[in-house]
Amino acid sequence: MSPHLTFLIFIFTYMKLLFTDMDGTLLTDDKTILDVDMKAIEEMHACGHKLVLCTGRPLTSAKRLAQKYGFDKPGYFLVSFNGGLIYDYATEQSILTRYIPVESVKFIMDEAHRHGFHAHTYSGDLVVSEYETEQLKTYCRLMQMDYVIVEDIRKYYGEFINVVVKPPIKVNVITPFGHETLLDFRAEMRKTTAGKLFDVFSKPEMLEFSHMKSNKGDAVRFMAEYYKVPLSDTVAVGDEENDCPMIEAAGVGVAMANASPVAKSVADYVTTLDNNHGGIAEIIKKFVI
Repeated sequence: MSPHLTFLIFIFTYMKLLFTDMDGTLLTDDKTILDVDMKAIEEMHACGHKLVLCTGRPLTSAKRLAQKYGFDKPGYFLVSFNGGLIYDYATEQSILTRYIPVESVKFIMDEAHRHGFHAHTYSGDLVVSEYETEQLKTYCRLMQMDYVIVEDIRKYYGEFINVVVKPPIKVNVITPFGHETLLDFRAEMRKTTAGKLFDVFSKPEMLEFSHMKSNKGDAVRFMAEYYKVPLSDTVAVGDEENDCPMIEAAGVGVAMANASPVAKSVADYVTTLDNNHGGIAEIIKKFVI
């Protein structure tokens, strides 16, 4: 085989995977993707590399953004619910879903309410809660999702679980107070949930509970195995605590310039540009292309 042919084969078989968080990372503060970042993404695709969107958002919200930017086609995957569900656009189906027990959901929601917090879970395209709060209304407006208020979460899922209504994937707890109140709540909850549920902050005011393997780091390992790409050829970038597992799991872990201190503390590299000024393009040029 000629050296030239060997080089061409290398070009078309060598692949890197870029895992990117959405809010605060791929998306600007006004929830758009910069032209410079889109151009870099198109360039990396032309070179044979892959982009995997990883978000704490529910699938419905993530799909809406994917459609807006043309990521809703074969070859793209959505890691939603912080790794609780991985969606394949080629088959338009989930290739991995990790549910949590309804009793666990009820316990967390009751405890959250007792502390004066808002809590909700999901059912298909709906946000489900036992209480209608301002936090719920704000969240659904931002996610562009509808919600339903139920008397008892256990009764709701017990009566309606079928091909449409699936078991819950995660629970979000939102505080109307300061971040410290959720830190105390997490410490208290871990007396019961440690080793049973994974908990993580997606924002200072939002604490999420999910399956023990529902994290973005496990999603990186799953997708690397799916593509048969060594972890050394993966790059992951994010800005919050829920991104830390994938930043640590990837061959190169990156935190955005605007990232939280905890995300920066586990990163191999911190961008010089933030999410509003082409940080994704910086990463692609430096570590992918």
